[in-house]
Amino acid sequence: MDDLTIGLVGSGVLIFLVLLGVRVVYACALIGLLGITTIVGWTGGAGNAGMIPYAKGTIYALSVLPMFILIGFLAYHAGMTEKLFDAARKWFGWVPGGLAVATVFATAGFAAVSGASTATAAVFSRVAIPEMLRYG
Repeated sequence: MDDLTIGLVGSGVLIFLVLLGVRVVYACALIGLLGITTIVGWTGGAGNAGMIPYAKGTIYALSVLPMFILIGFLAYHAGMTEKLFDAARKWFGWVPGGLAVATVFATAGFAAVSGASTATAAVFSRVAIPEMLRYG
């Protein structure tokens, strides 16, 4: 069996397992282990299956991500994001769809300050919807 066929069969079995109610993390781990052992063999596959999660989990960019999200939520609870959203709304509220444009500019401003787009997405997903509902 070639690699493409193994990948297609693995994807189909993965979807089937998820539809059966198996948690995605366990279904992915099982299909990944079976796929890599089918392609490389049991010795190489089992060795790689133990090393790949460790290697991906120790990447520096992933280790600082929780701190960026923490900074974002501290800014949210301090009221900085609400004030930034209000300033952007006052600047761009006159434009058609001004509240959406204000949301984009407030998000861009916060991303420039915090330095992490993931933290910005986490914070403004909690800020933008209540603010939009508040302004109608």
